[in-house]
Amino acid sequence: MRTSSLAALATSCLTLGLAVACGSADTTSTDPAATGCPQLVDDETVAIESPPDGPAACATGDCNYQTQDGCADDQACRPQFNTTDPEVHPGCEPAGSAASGEACSAQGDCARGLYCAAGACHKLCCGADWTACDAGESCIRSLDVRASGQVLPAEAGLCFAVGTCDLFDPKSCADDPSRECKIVDPTGAVACAPRSNAALGDACTPPTVCQQGLNCVGGFCIKLCQFKQCGDPACAADEGDCVHFPRDPEGVGECMVGR
Repeated sequence: MRTSSLAALATSCLTLGLAVACGSADTTSTDPAATGCPQLVDDETVAIESPPDGPAACATGDCNYQTQDGCADDQACRPQFNTTDPEVHPGCEPAGSAASGEACSAQGDCARGLYCAAGACHKLCCGADWTACDAGESCIRSLDVRASGQVLPAEAGLCFAVGTCDLFDPKSCADDPSRECKIVDPTGAVACAPRSNAALGDACTPPTVCQQGLNCVGGFCIKLCQFKQCGDPACAADEGDCVHFPRDPEGVGECMVGR
C-alpha cells in the first residue's frame, strides 16, 4: 500500500540564471565628481528572466504536483512511496481543508495543492517556478521525503515567504545560523538561504552558491551595493558603477565594471 510521507526536509531551491548586460537606455542618477561617491546607474533595459515551466519540471507519475492534474477534486497530488522500496512518485490521496499558511500536523490536514512542512501548509511548485506561489512567496525550498529509511528528492518544491531579511545585515538570519540573506529568484526576491563559501569572482551556477552580499550573475559571484547616494556597501574604484537592474531588489544594485 502506498502512503505519503509525513515530513519534508526543507533545503534551498534557488535559481538565478541571469545575464550581465546594460542597455543604451541607462540613466545616471548621481554625479560622482560632485558627490565624491560611486556613480549610481538605473538600467531598465534588461528584462527579468522568464519564469520556468514549472509543471513540466515536476516528477512524472499519476498526477502533477503543481497543477494537481490527474487527481479528483477532493484529492491532492503529493509524493507517494512504498514502505519497502526506495522509490518516490506523484500520486493522489485524500485532501484536507487547511489553506496555505494554516497550521498542520499531517499531510491529510492540507487542502489540494498543498504540502505540510515546518508545521504549516505550503503550495507545491516545481522547477523554482515562482508564478505557482502566492504573493509574497517564491518556490525556494526543495522537497525531500523519507522513504524506506532514506531521504529522497521528490522532484518538487515548496513556496515559502520572501522579503524576510536584509541583504546588507549580516545578522538578518540570526535565528538560523545555517542561513544567510540572499537574492533567491530572478525577480529580486530575498530570503534566508543556506550559507555558502563562494566568494567574489568565484564561479557559480544555479542553485546559486554565492555568499551574502553577492549574487550569481553571468556564472560568477558579483558584489551587491546599496543603490543610494554614498550608500554602504559601495563599489570601490576598481569595481565600477553601482547599477540597479529590474532583477535587483529595491535599493540594491550590482557593481559593474566597463560601462
